[in-house]
Amino acid sequence: MSETRDPTRWQLLRQLRWPLAAVVAASFALVRLLESSLLSTVRSENREVIDVVVWSVVGALAIWLCLTWLAGREKRHQASLEATLAEQRRLNAELERTNRHLRLLSEVTRRLAASATLDEIFEAALGAPAQLFPVECGAIVLLDGGDPAEVRRTGASSDALAERRRALGLAEIGPNLTEAQRIDSPWGECLVLPLHDGLASVGWIELYLGSARSAADERTLLWTIGLEVAEAISGARRRVREAVAVYQLDRAIAEERARIARDIHDGVAQSLAFQRMRVDLWLDWIGSNPDRLREELLRLKATLREQIGEIRRAIFALRPLQFDEVGFLAGISRYATEFANQHGWKITIDTAKAPAELSPEIEAACFRVVQEALTNVAKHAGARQVTLTLASSYGGLAVTVRDDGRGLAESPRSGLGLRQMRERLTALGGRVSVSGQPGQGTMLQAWLPLPVRSLVAS
Repeated sequence: MSETRDPTRWQLLRQLRWPLAAVVAASFALVRLLESSLLSTVRSENREVIDVVVWSVVGALAIWLCLTWLAGREKRHQASLEATLAEQRRLNAELERTNRHLRLLSEVTRRLAASATLDEIFEAALGAPAQLFPVECGAIVLLDGGDPAEVRRTGASSDALAERRRALGLAEIGPNLTEAQRIDSPWGECLVLPLHDGLASVGWIELYLGSARSAADERTLLWTIGLEVAEAISGARRRVREAVAVYQLDRAIAEERARIARDIHDGVAQSLAFQRMRVDLWLDWIGSNPDRLREELLRLKATLREQIGEIRRAIFALRPLQFDEVGFLAGISRYATEFANQHGWKITIDTAKAPAELSPEIEAACFRVVQEALTNVAKHAGARQVTLTLASSYGGLAVTVRDDGRGLAESPRSGLGLRQMRERLTALGGRVSVSGQPGQGTMLQAWLPLPVRSLVAS
C-alpha cells in the first residue's frame, strides 16, 4: 500500500504547489500589513522580538493549515481507492461465482448429453447440488402414470424420505411447481426443484440441506439444471420406447416369417413331397395303365393350382401395408379387398362404428386377427361370401369375420395359427372365439380392450 500512496501524495503536491504558494504568500502579506498597523507605536527594540514571535507563529500556522488540508485530501483519496478496491474485489468474487456456476452447468449438460441410461442421468442430477453446498439427503421423484415414484435417493433410507415427503406435502407441491422452492422444515432447509420438459411435469428433485443455506442464484442455477435433467429423462424414455418398438417390430417380422414358413412346410412342401413320391408310380403306369395315369395327372393339376394359390397367399402376406399413408381403417379395408379378389370372394367390409384412433399395439393385433381369419377362410372354408366388421363394443374393439363356407364340421380350425392368435390377444387383455354349424359357415369373433382416449375419440 505504501508503494501506492507515495506517488499519489507527490503527484497531489505537484498539482497544488502553485496554489499553496499563493495562499502562503498572501497570508504573509496580510499579516505584514496588520503588523505594521498594530505595531507602529512600539519601540524598535521590542518590535524585532515581536516580529520574530509573530512570524514564527504565522509560519507554523500556515504550515499546519496546509498540511492539515493536504492530509484531509489524502485521506479522502485513500478512502476512495479503498472503496474502489473493495468494489473490484466484490465484482471479482461475483464473477468467479458466476464462472463456477457456468462451469457446473456446462459439466452437468455434458454429462446428461453423454448419458445413455436413466441411471446415469439420475446420478448427474443428484451430484450437481453437492458441488454447491452440502446436501444431507435427497431424492428424485418421477410421475409414473400420475403417481409419484421415488427412483433415486441418497443420504437416507426410502422410508425416512417418504416420511419427510408426506410431512411436507411434496406429493401435492411437486407436480405443480414452476420454480425452485425453498421450504423450512424440521429437518432444516428443503429445496424442491421441478422437472419439467417443456410439455408436462416429469417429477421433481428434493434436497434436504440440514443446517446449510442456499442462495437465490444457486436456486436459479439448480432450477435450470432441473430443466435440463427433465429433457434428458424425456429423451431417454423416448429412446427406450423406440428401442421397444424396434424390438417389437423385429419380433413381429420373426413371427410372420415363422408363420409363412410353417404354412409353406405344412401345405406346399408336404404336398409337393407327396406328389414327388407318386411320380415313380406314374412312370410304371405310362404303358400299363394310361387311363389311371391321366386321372392322376388331372388330380395333380388341381393340386398344383391349390399350391400356387397357397404360394400367392404367402407372397401377398409379405406385402407391406402403408397404414401411415392411408390410415389403419382404409389400409385394412384395402388389404381385405385385395385378399378377397385373390380368391374370388365377394367381401363386405363395415368399419363405420370403429374407433377413430387406435394405438400401434392394437392396430398390429387387429391386423393379425384379420389376416389369420382370412387365411383360414381361404384354406378351409370354400366360401363365396365373407363379411368383415370392426366396431366399438363394451369398451373395446370387436373384430368379426363371417363366411358362408363349410362350417366347423369339416375343419374345427383349432390349429397353431388360432392358438397364436389367442395368445396374442390374451397378452393384451382380449379374447377370441370361433363358432359355426356344418354347412352354414363360420364366424370368428375377437375383442381387444381400448384405452379411454380411443373410446372418447370414437
